[in-house]
Order: sequence, then C-alpha cells, then structure tokens
Amino acid sequence: MTFEFYKYQACGNDFVLVDLTRTELPLTAERLESGFWQNQEAMSLVCDRRFGVGADGVLLLLPPRTESGAFYLHYLNADGGEGSLCGNGSRCAAAFGFSKGYFGDEKTGVFEASDGIHRVWRTAEQEYRLSMNKPGAWNVLEVGVFINTGSPHLVVQVRDLVNYPVLREGKLLREHALFGSGGTNVNFMEVLDTNRLRVRTYERGVENETLSCGTGAVACALLYMQQKEDIEANQNFEILVQFRGGLMKVGGQYDGATFTDLYLAGPANGTFKGLWPGIARSSYSWAVETKAV
Repeated sequence: MTFEFYKYQACGNDFVLVDLTRTELPLTAERLESGFWQNQEAMSLVCDRRFGVGADGVLLLLPPRTESGAFYLHYLNADGGEGSLCGNGSRCAAAFGFSKGYFGDEKTGVFEASDGIHRVWRTAEQEYRLSMNKPGAWNVLEVGVFINTGSPHLVVQVRDLVNYPVLREGKLLREHALFGSGGTNVNFMEVLDTNRLRVRTYERGVENETLSCGTGAVACALLYMQQKEDIEANQNFEILVQFRGGLMKVGGQYDGATFTDLYLAGPANGTFKGLWPGIARSSYSWAVETKAV
C-alpha cells in the first residue's frame, strides 16, 4: 500500500492529499470501489499524529465523473471513515490543482465533490475562494440550530468562547440522540462585532476540536445572517470568522429568506511531500518490573 502523498493545511486544518487523477493504471469502476482508501484502519493510521503522517483527514483526488470538473474530491475523516464535504479540504485541493495546472487556468477552476459541483478562484498568493451550494436541512432544535452545509453542523451560541469547555460539550452534543448513529459536527459561536464571529468546532471523525472548519464557518455565518433584523432585499454580505487556526470569510447574497452566490474564502498551502511506506499498525506496551518491598 505504498503511495505518494502531499501534506496541505488551511487555517490549521491539515490533510494528507493523494493524487490519483493522473495514475498510469486506469481507475476502473471496480478499482474505485476497492482502492486502498477503503481500508479504514490503514487510513486511520495515516492520520495518526504519532504512528502516521498526522492529519485531520485524507483528500483523494480521483478522475472526474463528468466533463465539467478537473477532478472528483473524495474525503475521508481522520478515523478513516467516509466523510462528507470538507470546506478547508476543498480549498487545499484547489491549491494543489492550481499548482499542477489541472484547471487549465491560473485564476479559476471547477471540480466535483460529494455535494456536487464547486467553482474555485485563486484570489491571491495562497488565498482561495470556494463556491458553496445552498444549505440543506435547517432545523431549530432544543440544543442549538442544525444546518447542513455539505456536512452536518450543529451551531450553539455561547459567551466567553475562549474559556468555553469545547471538548466536553462538543463530545456530548456530537453523540446526542437527535443526530442518530452518524452524529454531527458541533460549532460554538460567539458574536464579536458586526459581521465578526469567533468559532470553535468539535469535529466528528476526528473526535476532537480542530483548529478550524470551513463548512462549520459557513453554517455559523448563515445562522448569524438569518438572525439579523436589518436585512435589505438581495443584500450582499461578507462575514469574518475567526478560528484558533486563522481567519476565513463567508459571503454571498441574502434576501431574508434565500441564500445565493455563497462562498468560503481563506488561505491554503502545501507543507511537504512524502512517501507512505505501507507499514502496519503495531501495539506497544511498557513492561514495568515490580519488586516486593
């Protein structure tokens, strides 16, 4: 299971990226359904920060499924399980695609992900803007507001987010019975000022707080806009979302009922390239000799 990989990060949300778009061996439908990434234990080991490369997830760039995209982005969580749309991972994939010339244009491109087609723009050095599809399920619950932005997110508004027990509360809500066996990502949001938010996210699959979350940023920004009272017809907006790992921007147009032209913008860059040797997970124990006193 040896393969070449790249390490990318976006606001501290880091990924192992494997490029299979230009593989010499044709990726038939059978191979796509039985690739090495289907081995959940192996992919979990790759993401392990002590015994593997270390990452919040795996980005697999596969051949496009339609003629409209440069590649298909398949995302795996850090536990090796199937993921949904990853906003930060998508910007990392875009950064990689631009570096390889896969889009055929220096400033804009198109790729496919689990929730459909996305357009990307390179707006500056290591800065990328990603088009986002309209939110799916949107439900006000007793524990917060659930919004699906390509990935499922619960948004909980709090005060003093810096000192908030994100790990404890995030784990409890992620496993809440309301969300079934699949669970949800949990975002704790604090309004800092007009159009400025602070967010911390507990991510399912990672089972920990991550330094940032792109689809979580979008969920929080949309809820903030929905709660505003001074909405004008077809109002353009841009919300600054501050995470521990960096700053992202969520923008679009909102008329008080419908969101259109949504985007997520922020930094992304590659950090290194490596070769995964395909080692197996090993168990270690520390033997302590006990002597009678």
